[in-house]
Amino acid sequence: MYIIIAVALVLLTLFLINSKLFDGMRTRKARSFEFFISLISTFIGFFIALSLNTILSDINQKKNLVKLLDATNLSLENSVMKTQGMYLNAAKKGADISEIIQYAPVEIPKLYSNLETNSLVSDYFLSNAFQAYILCNDNLQTFVKSANATNATSEKKIQILEKYLAYLNLAKQVNTLEVKRLNGDISRSDEDQELQKLTKQIINNQ
Repeated sequence: MYIIIAVALVLLTLFLINSKLFDGMRTRKARSFEFFISLISTFIGFFIALSLNTILSDINQKKNLVKLLDATNLSLENSVMKTQGMYLNAAKKGADISEIIQYAPVEIPKLYSNLETNSLVSDYFLSNAFQAYILCNDNLQTFVKSANATNATSEKKIQILEKYLAYLNLAKQVNTLEVKRLNGDISRSDEDQELQKLTKQIINNQ
């Protein structure tokens, strides 16, 4: 927006300087005309500075979002390892999974759950990516609640945790696609295609 205003002012300045319509003014009121041109030039510089500041701020915000998503993915990976190691592998070895969950309840990484209210996510996530995130987050919340329920059998909890594990991986894939787009590694259309595939997996695995 600011750069458009700056370009318009540049064109206006060129018109005022070169147009024959203002020959008389440039001759009779040279000082006033020069002052007016210098004033316009000041505004041009101001709007260019605002434009550059906006662009740089946008770049920094995207970099901050990439850092946040990278940290969130590490948190999701830790949850994957915990779910596999502490719960599922232990259950395969004969441990009582209900007892394990009672002392160490299943939890969604806070970083991931908090993405929904993060301004960087609302400002820079693609709408399809945010939709996929909401689907993953809602399902993860449901799985956590079901896995921690005291009235569910151990067999049922294992099934729930296997789905929970799958959704943790899907959540990481959504974030990774956003990171690739923000870094310029893939185009928006390429990401949309991949997100459509992931969204189908998310819905089908419910």
